[in-house]
Amino acid sequence: MDLSLLVHTCDSYERFWPGMLFSLDFNWDFNSVPVYWASEDINIHNHKFGCKHVPYFPNKTIVPIITGKTDRNGFSTRMRIALEEISTKWVIYIQEDMWLISNLSDKILSDLVSFCDVNNVSSLKIHTKLNYYESYRLEKTNFRINGMNLLKYSDGENYLHSHNATIWNRQYLLEHLVDGEDPWTNEIQGSKRMSSYNNNHYHYNIHWYSQPGVCENGGESRDFFTLAPILDDRMYLKLTYNL
Repeated sequence: MDLSLLVHTCDSYERFWPGMLFSLDFNWDFNSVPVYWASEDINIHNHKFGCKHVPYFPNKTIVPIITGKTDRNGFSTRMRIALEEISTKWVIYIQEDMWLISNLSDKILSDLVSFCDVNNVSSLKIHTKLNYYESYRLEKTNFRINGMNLLKYSDGENYLHSHNATIWNRQYLLEHLVDGEDPWTNEIQGSKRMSSYNNNHYHYNIHWYSQPGVCENGGESRDFFTLAPILDDRMYLKLTYNL
């Protein structure tokens, strides 16, 4: 598959990194889809991680991208720098607080990417459509993947650039990024830029990571306190099983 996974983060959120890394270890096939980790100044392979005082080392195949330190207005600039370091046509964009709770099978990912290729898709969101996503205007389609009908984003103004997990045509996303936007401006203005042209965006309703995330308003959400001890226990067992 011509696909990669980009985890986009900032160094001030490093307290959320272990959970994301642990969840990737348990739920991601690094051999099928390479993982890129875009942080600011901290290279995760040079950073000290631990699990209950046992040293932990991130999967060695994860490719670190150092985007440089910015304030929050540099969010979109750092996203652009990260995307420019990736060569695949398609990229799954997620953030550090979207801890994985299950895996996406190679079959589902392959079918999703094939659909994107055949239909010249701009983006395909891969997350649960929660009831408060009122800005999403979606239409039913007859396209089915793994028994699930895809939805299509309606023409006209739509919330096309949310930061929920999405398979993006990497070049399309780059063409609609503007440097110097904070995360909220990037979503709103990016959606307006994308909505002003003919587009081809779809939605695949699947629950495979914490939504809306383990971070809430800069602090820990309810999911953090639910998932962190589970992931810690699983990783501790993995790290110490043969000791």
